[in-house]
Amino acid sequence: MKTSLTPASRHLPRFALLSAFGLLSGAAFSAPDVPVATPPHRMISLVLLLNEPRSLNTTTVAQAASRGWDTQVPESAVTANPPSFVIKSAPGRYAINSVDKPYFNDSSKLADEVKDPALAGAIREHRAWMSVDWLGNDDKADLRVIYQHISQVIVQLIGKDTLAIYNPDTDQFHINDATLIEHLNSPDPLQSLIPAGVAGTTAAADTFSINDDDPQLLAAQAEARKNWPEFMQAYLARAKDQYFAVKGRILEGDSGEYVWLQVTSIDDKLVHGILDSDPETLKKVKRSAELHIPIADVDDWLYSTGKGESHGGYTLRLFETLAQSKTKN
Repeated sequence: MKTSLTPASRHLPRFALLSAFGLLSGAAFSAPDVPVATPPHRMISLVLLLNEPRSLNTTTVAQAASRGWDTQVPESAVTANPPSFVIKSAPGRYAINSVDKPYFNDSSKLADEVKDPALAGAIREHRAWMSVDWLGNDDKADLRVIYQHISQVIVQLIGKDTLAIYNPDTDQFHINDATLIEHLNSPDPLQSLIPAGVAGTTAAADTFSINDDDPQLLAAQAEARKNWPEFMQAYLARAKDQYFAVKGRILEGDSGEYVWLQVTSIDDKLVHGILDSDPETLKKVKRSAELHIPIADVDDWLYSTGKGESHGGYTLRLFETLAQSKTKN
């Protein structure tokens, strides 16, 4: 059997890609005033990369939210703690951040890894960022609706200083072009955002197949399973801000796809988790679906250390190598 694969940059949250470059993103910004979005381990947010800093106040924040949500949001609903402003209104709790520094600690290094010239330029040239973050704590919330709320506000903040938009959770970008606002105003704002990945390719080009008995794949899977006790030890001693994910194959008829689950619990036989992204080939499950993978069928794992580093990812390195080889050919 052949199983469809998609390079890691499209399936893992931001830390996995950026920690590979030794980077920290804006979500790890050191200022203690910047709110941290929940549920833990995920940044449900859209970020504007700006070519110059922009100032906000409670009036402009309340006005942006009022226009975006088509309802009156009074200034009294906005709590100011610059560079952050927290809105508590009918759609929920959201933060708007405006930070006078690049979103990525090493923008030039990240830009060098991206082949799309426009995207690389936006990453390299941005000097500040703004974001709208969800501050909810319901891990069963409909994220498509949450992203609609975020998009409705962030559309009001897009200006001539906006180079691109970035989604930290899915590691996707979109250049600020004539189509951006139309995409953000759609029922599914994330659908048209472009995977960031180091190859800078489109989703269709990023998908490829590998034989289940490929020696390289079998070796990577064996290494991951051999070191499974390391993952379990880290999980049992986990801190609140750590991210844990496992990968296994989900089958639909004669086709299958390896998917990553954000781990929510582990029992004697199963790893339970939330699907981190929409599969490429599977039709019956979507992002945020609650799934489980038998421990015996886990073929890779990954966890963050909370220090901008990650452990595991044995098949990821293989997939990225194959994807880069495919791009060169």
